[in-house]
Amino acid sequence: MISSRFRLVIVIPLIAAASVYLAAQAPGGGRGGGTAANAPPPLITPGAKAAKMQVDGAAADRGGIVYNAECVNCHGPKSRGTARGADLIRSELLLHDRYGDLLLPYLQKGHPTLSGKPSASLAKDQVTDLTHFLKQRLNETLDRSGPGSSGNPPPNIITGDPKAGEAWFNSSANQCTTCHQATGDLKGIASRLAPIDLQQRFLFPGPGGRGGRGGRGGAVGASGGPVAAAPAASARGQVTVTVTPPAGAPVTGVPLVNDDFNVSIRTPDGLVNTWTRTPALKVVINDPLVFHHALLGRITDKEMHDVVAYLETLK
Repeated sequence: MISSRFRLVIVIPLIAAASVYLAAQAPGGGRGGGTAANAPPPLITPGAKAAKMQVDGAAADRGGIVYNAECVNCHGPKSRGTARGADLIRSELLLHDRYGDLLLPYLQKGHPTLSGKPSASLAKDQVTDLTHFLKQRLNETLDRSGPGSSGNPPPNIITGDPKAGEAWFNSSANQCTTCHQATGDLKGIASRLAPIDLQQRFLFPGPGGRGGRGGRGGAVGASGGPVAAAPAASARGQVTVTVTPPAGAPVTGVPLVNDDFNVSIRTPDGLVNTWTRTPALKVVINDPLVFHHALLGRITDKEMHDVVAYLETLK
């Protein structure tokens, strides 16, 4: 029989671990304040933000001067990281950065520099040039036909049948058209995203890029049940939680805490509501990406390539 003292020692770490995990799921939570290599990227939506960044050679040269003066000792001569600094080529923040819009706020919060100067003292133009330099390094890494390579071109992932992909996309069984339209939100998407990004966004939508909320095996509610699909009107919105007390009306809001002990949500009016978990408390997670989560468990390799080939035609 376990004594009360040992039960307390066991339960406290579990509560702490659950709180940390759920804080990461809440808006503004997660890995805030981490390195450039692991800071969470924002949700990228089609439009100007999703447009490909065009690297300017002259700006990249100027950015290289900044990099060598402030960053090279920690992040390495090829920006692939060292024991002292992260691999910037694999940084999600820099992957989604456009002309310094994410890197500048990150550096303004404070980051070690080689010269010892505050990173916030870097001018906006310097950070923009630095972004050009790092994007150039990324492009050189991806382009296997560049200088010093074996001459092999990057792999072609457009191997599917676009007609078959269009039929799959429009099939009511797959529910793609519930949220997306080729002449609406997806119009011109292939001119904004490279094929590999189209494939990644199709399979792993949402912030974080891999799996979003709900993971690879399909979305599951807090009590082990299925996650409800969000209404079409909020298909591209925030994950929400609807709580129905035993004797009260349902309340819907953004999740703050959702563990085995408590549920807290913030309603649209800004109020925070908290309930203690009981068998009679009904909790439903409304996940707008539930269809994508479920898709991973049933889509075949051929179907995936067919759909990506179809999406590539939407220029």
